[in-house]
Amino acid sequence: MKSTMLPQVFYYRFKTNYVWLILTFLLLWFVLSLVNKFPVIIYWWEFWGLLGSGVYSLALWAFKYLKKHKMAVIDDKYIKIDHCRPLPWRLVACAEFKTVRCGFRKLPLIAIRTKKPINYSYNPLQKLCSKSDFTAFSIALYALSQEDVRKICEIISQKTILIG
Repeated sequence: MKSTMLPQVFYYRFKTNYVWLILTFLLLWFVLSLVNKFPVIIYWWEFWGLLGSGVYSLALWAFKYLKKHKMAVIDDKYIKIDHCRPLPWRLVACAEFKTVRCGFRKLPLIAIRTKKPINYSYNPLQKLCSKSDFTAFSIALYALSQEDVRKICEIISQKTILIG
């Protein structure tokens, strides 16, 4: 009997960084208030550099926190993590819970182990991951809601062996 599971899409859930937003608004307010006090400042390249930095920072904040970013798409036939190519379940040997160090923090993730040898076209970021604690196929549990973590663990345990 074949189960036909619809593709489940999971999105990153970042904790909103309001300090970044407030500092960006303070920078923009400071730069624009300078124009009110000293109108000639618009001819200085430093003014345009600060204004551009503030606008760029605001755009990055909006991109990160206002846009939904796809983290994983899980189907009956494959798992697709971030912007990588889909990884068929038949190539997966097992999956394991890991805690990795990133800076001064320890972060939880699920590392998907593949069978050897694998015919897969890795992207540059996946090739770089082979030199770190992150694997080429890592699901970042720290950037998901608790409900999504539970769902992903349930689906992965149905498809392969989940260690840990």
